[in-house]
Amino acid sequence: MSSFNGFLLLVVTFAVIFIAHGQGLPPEFTRWHVHVVNGLSDCRTLFVHCKSKDDDLGGRYLDPGTDFSWSFRQHIFRRTLFWCYMSKDGAHASLEVFWQDVLLFHKCAWKDCIWIAKDDGVYIKDLARNTDEFRRGWKPGLLRD
Repeated sequence: MSSFNGFLLLVVTFAVIFIAHGQGLPPEFTRWHVHVVNGLSDCRTLFVHCKSKDDDLGGRYLDPGTDFSWSFRQHIFRRTLFWCYMSKDGAHASLEVFWQDVLLFHKCAWKDCIWIAKDDGVYIKDLARNTDEFRRGWKPGLLRD
C-alpha cells in the first residue's frame, strides 16, 4: 500500500468516526451561525457591535425580540474568534461569542451559537440541555467600542 493510500484510508476512517458519533463534519467544514438576541424586558433597545480579527460586522441597535446573526466557516489553519460589545441603559458587556472549543461546539449543537441579552446579563443558549447559561453580567457605564 502506498503512503498516499494509507493517508487516504486514515482520512476516510476519521470521517466515518465523526459521522458515526453524530458529529457530522469536523468544525472546520461546518457553516457556523452566531445569533445575538435582544431579550431585554420593557421594550428596551440593545446596542451590539461584533467583530473578529479580520471582520468588523458593525454596530447596530436591536429592537426587543429581534436578533443580529451572521454565518461563517472556521479558518482551517487559524483559530476563529468573534467577540461582541453590547450595551443597554448605561451598562455594557463585552465577551467572546465564538471560539474554537469543543464545549462551546456542544452547547451550539455544532452549528448555532445563540447569545441572549437579558436584564441581568448575557446568556448562551445551551442547545444540548435546552437551557440558558449565564455568562456575563452588565458592568456600569459605557465603553467606546
